[in-house]
Amino acid sequence: MATYIALDGGGTKTLTVVFEETGHILYRSHTAGSNPLDIGPDASRQLLLGALRDAAAHVSVPLDAVYCGAAGIVYYSDFFECNMCAELSSRHFVCEGDVRNMISSELYHNEDGCCLIIGTGCGLWQRRQGKMLGHTGGWGYLVDTYGSGFWLGREAVRAVARDCDKRGPNTLLTELLCKETGDSFPASLPGLYAGGRARFASLAHLVFTGEEAGDTVCRRLIADGADYLAELVRTASSSFDGPFPVVVGGGIATAYPRYVRMIKELSPPTARFLSTSAPPIFGAATEAMHMDGRIVTQKFRKRFLDEWNALSE
Repeated sequence: MATYIALDGGGTKTLTVVFEETGHILYRSHTAGSNPLDIGPDASRQLLLGALRDAAAHVSVPLDAVYCGAAGIVYYSDFFECNMCAELSSRHFVCEGDVRNMISSELYHNEDGCCLIIGTGCGLWQRRQGKMLGHTGGWGYLVDTYGSGFWLGREAVRAVARDCDKRGPNTLLTELLCKETGDSFPASLPGLYAGGRARFASLAHLVFTGEEAGDTVCRRLIADGADYLAELVRTASSSFDGPFPVVVGGGIATAYPRYVRMIKELSPPTARFLSTSAPPIFGAATEAMHMDGRIVTQKFRKRFLDEWNALSE
């Protein structure tokens, strides 16, 4: 029975699964975020190595393929310095960015299309003729992450600062931030800074809460974020001759479908939006299967997802 390991590494968590060609799951683990842009390349390397070694220790037969899709490592060449096939007793090993995890969670037959990730960070990636091409947007939270959870959270804090300084309009965000942190502004700032990118991203929900209450600042932030993300889709549309699928995923996209609807309304009509019904770890699993020349069937998908969801309860 062919056996595989798949890993999905992100900014907030890293998931690893050992599974068979039938979709039966032998082992799964959940550890901390592994993005080297957040924790540094050395810490990221050790975390990912630890997760893969732990998974391999639960297998009594040689592995047929190991696929590691982890956010941020695309910026580092030769991320793992050792021979990972020998390290994990696997015939195949690939370690790359996490984009295939998302796009292959829906387009699991290697179809052409795009992947729009809206989570702590954001960006759009294209796949054509089975190859992942360069991304549009998503150049890191300090440079280009408009519309993401981090951006929304940071802009919320910025709006509060402007409100308190009397430089900007009154906003419900001032009250919401106080309730969220248990402290007034600016006394809450040290804790926010200490929490880093993830802490700011966790404040994104305040913007949606304020928007539901009719706050004009929140409405503007959401409209601006949706327009920026739609710009990514509009840019990608020039690469396709006709209709093309856009797989949309990430924590913000999942939690706030109306945000996705706004992005869709601002995108070209040729963009066919697909919300992910499977987690990125399934996409990583399909990539491991592809490496071994296997076809991912609906039967495999159902068994894998049924077992994964049961283990997640």
